[in-house]
Amino acid sequence: MPSPAKPFDNDPLKSYGYQTRATHRAFDRTLQRHIGHALSNGFWYLLRVLWQRDGMSQRELADEANLTESSTMLMLESMQNAGLIRKRRDTADRRRINVFLTAKARRLKPELEHYAAKVNAIATRGIAQRDLDTFLRVVIRMRDNLNSHAARST
Repeated sequence: MPSPAKPFDNDPLKSYGYQTRATHRAFDRTLQRHIGHALSNGFWYLLRVLWQRDGMSQRELADEANLTESSTMLMLESMQNAGLIRKRRDTADRRRINVFLTAKARRLKPELEHYAAKVNAIATRGIAQRDLDTFLRVVIRMRDNLNSHAARST
């Protein structure tokens, strides 16, 4: 059985949440430098999901991208204005709005995935694969623990 987590330490260098957020922001800044200012990082998160499952509802997209619905709706408006997505009412459930990629958005996939791979390579430089495997197992478990707790708390 795993040992219990250490008690909360106010030192940011020892805070899981602080370090996770700081690392995420470093990934964001580095990705933005690579993709330039023509495309928002927020678009990347939504495009990545839609490349896997085009036509999902706005709510599903928000959940999959780990964003609030209101943030997602604002980004979708900008993406629509940029010619990257189109929205359509669901034929089976008129309350749902489904989001579809345009050809322009599909053409961005190879270039943006290349930049994402480059950023991951920068971030993981000098780290053993076994450590990266452990890292993924740990952060996925942390996320699952937090999501499970949030679901029980509502």
